[in-house]
Amino acid sequence: MKEIMNDGIIHAIVMVNNWGNDDEILKIIKNNNHIISIFHIMGRHSYLLDANFDDKKQLSAWINQMKSIMLPSGVPAITSIQTQRIIEVHKRKKEFTLEQYLNMKEKKHFFVQIDCPSYVKGFLDLLKKSQIVHSIIHIQGENSFTLEAVTEDYSDYKKLLKKIKKLKNIKHIETQEVISVLKYRNQIFDEARGFSYQKDDIRMLYSF
Repeated sequence: MKEIMNDGIIHAIVMVNNWGNDDEILKIIKNNNHIISIFHIMGRHSYLLDANFDDKKQLSAWINQMKSIMLPSGVPAITSIQTQRIIEVHKRKKEFTLEQYLNMKEKKHFFVQIDCPSYVKGFLDLLKKSQIVHSIIHIQGENSFTLEAVTEDYSDYKKLLKKIKKLKNIKHIETQEVISVLKYRNQIFDEARGFSYQKDDIRMLYSF
């Protein structure tokens, strides 16, 4: 069942690209309860964030804070920030935890960015029926959809890609393999404290 996002809150997928040491960046985004989940990824971007903000002013302040982070050399640590507002959630995991992510070391974990019109015949049906597609997010911005895929066998993912590419009007597909999950639904992990939650957000808006 699709979910149309709350108009009063800016719920977005944020793509962050950085270079150099990222300790300061991670400290800021891990400790911000508006950043619900943090995925370290391969590809054009360094991190995929699931975030929500009360309004544009709050979002703008956070972006400015991120852009102000400097490397010891005086060069900005953040090279780009791309905000993609979430329009609809067509599929997502109901019950899943950070611990489950950390325990699936043998599985292949990807995000897939797809640019295509939402009315493409058979597109959403194909993704909803797929056992390896865990999340389907309709977004504004450079791409139309962000998918999350998890599989034990990479060949299953290749088969899914072939099926998607056969559909008409698919303009762009980009795969981003997940390196690690650093925060999930406001929960983080460290060796000293184990699993812990940041300050609860009563809205519990998350897309993955």
